[in-house]
Amino acid sequence: MWVSCPQTALLKAVQIVGRAVSTRTTMPILGYILMETQKDGIKLTATDLELAMQVEVAAEVKQGGQLTLPARILNEIVGNLPVATVEIKAPEGSTQAEISCETSHFEILGLPATDFPALPRADGDAVGEVDADVVRMMINQTIFAVSADETRPFLTGVYAVLDGAEAKFVATDGGRLALRKVQLPRAARQKIGVIVPAKAMQELARALAGVEGAVQLGMADNQLVFTVPGLRVYSRLISGQFPNYQQVIPQEFKQRIRVQTERLLRAVRRASITARDSANVVRLRGEGKKLTLTSNTPEVGKAREEVEVTAEGEPIEAAFNARYLMDCLNNIEADELFFELTGPLSPGAIRPAHHSDYVYVLAPVRVYA
Repeated sequence: MWVSCPQTALLKAVQIVGRAVSTRTTMPILGYILMETQKDGIKLTATDLELAMQVEVAAEVKQGGQLTLPARILNEIVGNLPVATVEIKAPEGSTQAEISCETSHFEILGLPATDFPALPRADGDAVGEVDADVVRMMINQTIFAVSADETRPFLTGVYAVLDGAEAKFVATDGGRLALRKVQLPRAARQKIGVIVPAKAMQELARALAGVEGAVQLGMADNQLVFTVPGLRVYSRLISGQFPNYQQVIPQEFKQRIRVQTERLLRAVRRASITARDSANVVRLRGEGKKLTLTSNTPEVGKAREEVEVTAEGEPIEAAFNARYLMDCLNNIEADELFFELTGPLSPGAIRPAHHSDYVYVLAPVRVYA
């Protein structure tokens, strides 16, 4: 192998694929990045066997080949090189590579490229396509509701559904649920309902930052593959049955409060300062044009906030986890929202005021006076 490419492009690629590198493994090769030449560049790949990330970098290819290099060392080297052309050379069949950039020269030992795990065919069964910005938005508005409880693995991922001209992402930890749906410009080629691990979704969202165009979705060997030009993300799927989320979403309410999202967020944030118990409890009561938020931790103190709102229906007081509220308010992307309540011990629903494509359902906290 003998290639040369810009330091900035190489560093970005190394940093992206490096997020899939395994930090705890008995397989040393999973700590390495595979580099392969292509017609007009090089392809970098890393995997932890659950998630794989692949990035293509435009490069001048003087001699084809492939090699692996330790991810951490490669990231440190490229990150500290000057912004100039980087040259990587390795004799055919050798596991040692030379990395040069202006007056800097390194000789780094890799492992045999043949040891690197094979990935599924990239041209698997096509499912459909979703705009990159839309994918990021859908992930950001749901992923915080994923469970961290490994004893219920089917809750540790985002449930991704493509059905006709509609796509849905759903996440729940049993105490809250976030659902985002969108209409697709083209109907999906096939219907799917799969659970994608949270880590894969997080890294996909990060990798899509600044990316324009459509993300192609495909299925291959029980993996979901997300593809945009120059980037491919493979994710193993979580087995198990995702809960019937539709029955959790309240279909009616006894009180509906309309409020500016930013005002409510700031009030919850301030009230949470004295919500120091295990559930970060903040009490809410809306009546007329006023929503009152209170928190009280005996050994810390108490807080009271008032927010201007429009409330309809019977006054209800309910207590919620402040952090869970802020997770939604930070990501809902709506100037105004509806907070719908059916009772002090019944789940509440938060929806954007101007569209019905997002809903966040939150179970109240049972508190004692």
